[in-house]
Amino acid sequence: MEKLVYVIRTRPSLDGAALRASVLDGVVPQLAAHGATGVAVHLRDDCVSIDGPMPCDASELPVRAAVSLWLANHDDRTPLEAVLATVGERCDGYLVTESVYSEFGQRRGGPRDWPAGERSPGVTTFALVHRHPGLDPRTFREFWYGHQSPMSERVQPRLRYVRNTVVHPVTPGAPPLDGVVVESWPSEEVVADIEAFHLGDLENLSVMMDSVATVFDLTRLRSIAMSEYLY
Repeated sequence: MEKLVYVIRTRPSLDGAALRASVLDGVVPQLAAHGATGVAVHLRDDCVSIDGPMPCDASELPVRAAVSLWLANHDDRTPLEAVLATVGERCDGYLVTESVYSEFGQRRGGPRDWPAGERSPGVTTFALVHRHPGLDPRTFREFWYGHQSPMSERVQPRLRYVRNTVVHPVTPGAPPLDGVVVESWPSEEVVADIEAFHLGDLENLSVMMDSVATVFDLTRLRSIAMSEYLY
């Protein structure tokens, strides 16, 4: 099995409820019919009222949707990409390796107890990360895996953390990307409050920023608040 992540950019004027209906009711069943399993959908729909820690720049077409899925062979992805291309103005796909660093109920909060396709509680941040230009790929991965991931687990109230390392793009013209990070949080209020977002300790913020500035290219880092729907 191989995992693919598709990042979809579209117009900010697109109605959030209409986006949700088109993806959940129209796209997801077609993906399943073409062999996709373990589908996860993230949407900037009408259930999200905050931008997120580092939203897309005003000059960019915003990321409004992302679809992750598993396929027996990623060479068989063409019919899935035809379906996903109908969602927005641009769809960039990536082959990734997944690490579920922490699952619901493993470190904080309770285990998942809601059905497939129902919105996950709280809010999810969906982040696109690029390697700091001063690091070679091996050092980047070692720092990300060995320091950034466990450190952030200690200093933030995170409920779930899925770390996806990009192997290579799979759609023509997809821009370079090193990783996709999906993190779940108790509420929008926690994410919007910089102190609560670091367990009420601003020294935790200093520890976080030291690490993030070391491992990632901050000029290209995007972390967007989204609704999550797991299948």
